[in-house]
Amino acid sequence: MKKQVFLFPLLGLLLAGCGHESSSSQDPFLISIGLSSADPSVTCSGMTTAPSEESSSSVNLEEWISSVIAEVKSSIEHTPDFPPGVKKPVIYFYPEEEMDLSVTFVNEEMLTTTYPKYDGCWNIHLKEDGTFTVSGSNREYYGLYYESVPNYECTFETGFYVTSENAASFLEEKMDYMGFTNRETDEFIMYWLPILEGNGQSLVYFEQTEERNEESPLIFSTEPDTIIRTVIHIKKVDAPVDIAPEQLTHVERNGFTVTEWGGQEH
Repeated sequence: MKKQVFLFPLLGLLLAGCGHESSSSQDPFLISIGLSSADPSVTCSGMTTAPSEESSSSVNLEEWISSVIAEVKSSIEHTPDFPPGVKKPVIYFYPEEEMDLSVTFVNEEMLTTTYPKYDGCWNIHLKEDGTFTVSGSNREYYGLYYESVPNYECTFETGFYVTSENAASFLEEKMDYMGFTNRETDEFIMYWLPILEGNGQSLVYFEQTEERNEESPLIFSTEPDTIIRTVIHIKKVDAPVDIAPEQLTHVERNGFTVTEWGGQEH
């Protein structure tokens, strides 16, 4: 339905700019969007030509309008629908002492956005408080950020049914249980709560550390003592769903710790 709503104002533009003679003074708006031409014979590229005054008696204008709408709809329907990727994963570090560390993505071809810029690996200098600098810069960071193309097929065979009313408390409870700090949980909720509330009703599945290490493995020059990783998978639903609860893993943080959270909509 949404695809069709804009067809009618678009049709008005087509009628204004395609197949009609130009007036002596061109409409600045039509010129700015490319629908006006100094040559009265010019029509929109690739679009069915509007019936001229000479042929209007023999051509059904309604048929021409229908053909234009069909062409526009066809072009929209055949536009590739790329699936959304993994959004906003952030990696946090909690060293026991100041150290140099390199972080490498095994599947770096999956990366779409990185900050700081990823170039074969991240070479960082960690301070005891978890902040760090990257090689070649004095700028201080508190987390590594990236996004990637989707590489995990979530079936929602297990998971949780979540409503907008209980979304905030649900996220707090599950993130706390998995071992994330209040700050990590707060930043996670600030990003994903509006999506769950906007959905109204959702299915949620947490891709946890073991699955993340298989789907998106990381290599550290110094292996952490504790790793906690999760990606929340969210699917909007229109009615309550009776779903088998997912078994979440609780992790105690000990020694040099690395954590990561991100998410994906389905």
